[in-house]
Amino acid sequence: MKYKWRTLSSNEQTATIEYDHIEFGTFAPNYLQKILIYIGQNSFLKRGLFRSKYTKMIFSLSKGPLDIYFKECAFRIFGENNLIEYGILLDPKYNSLDLNFLIEGSNLESNFVDLGSNIGLYSQPLALASPRGIVLSIDANPLMETRLLFNLRASSIKNIKFVLSAVSNKIGKGSLKIRKDDVAIVAVDETIQDNIKINTLENIIKENKLKSIYGLKIDIEGHEDKALAPFLLNTTKALLPKRIVIEKLSKNSDYPKCSLAFEKLNYKLISRSKNNSFYERD
Repeated sequence: MKYKWRTLSSNEQTATIEYDHIEFGTFAPNYLQKILIYIGQNSFLKRGLFRSKYTKMIFSLSKGPLDIYFKECAFRIFGENNLIEYGILLDPKYNSLDLNFLIEGSNLESNFVDLGSNIGLYSQPLALASPRGIVLSIDANPLMETRLLFNLRASSIKNIKFVLSAVSNKIGKGSLKIRKDDVAIVAVDETIQDNIKINTLENIIKENKLKSIYGLKIDIEGHEDKALAPFLLNTTKALLPKRIVIEKLSKNSDYPKCSLAFEKLNYKLISRSKNNSFYERD
């Protein structure tokens, strides 16, 4: 296997340099960076192997992070290995199909769950789309909590509830592991007990008093069957999401237990994007 998982150390779960006290906009791209971002957004450089090196070249032209807007939301990005950062910096349409699917048919009071939220790629636009609803944003990595909460303040978004927890079919403790040294590819490791809280999706939703869920996105690097399938099969009808975006297992298949739950609960596969499958419940 070319890319192996390794343990994410405690030091890697916190920021090496604190920037949260510095006002958003301080690190706006300079003139040359703006030109390079424009070129990247309108060329092949936003794709595949090019985007990582191109992003790092953009960051080499200034010190510190970059403050940018994506889908009318504020994001402070850091130029490290994070495929989500590459996307929001270089591709204005990044994951638009997925976001549009989740939002379509919702109203101003719709609730959403973003399971594996990272820096808020989904959470922030969903919150803007339904300002009187709640977005339950869940991630196990403490570093993502720090960064997402900063982005929410910079965006003046008030209707996101962040939950720092891994999600599985049991309650307990675990550790985190990372692949490709990419902070967008982090998963819980239940075999090593450490300081990472593990909870069930049922408990998290109950603790946050959601009464309904319009859309749910889940991308937790292989833990989908343990996190989502038990919730779907045991929750009330009112809490079954109308729409689900789930990371694919392979090009044309989904996680087996989730697939069985979808079939049993009358979810229909609507379409697939490069990385995700879209389901809607009749």
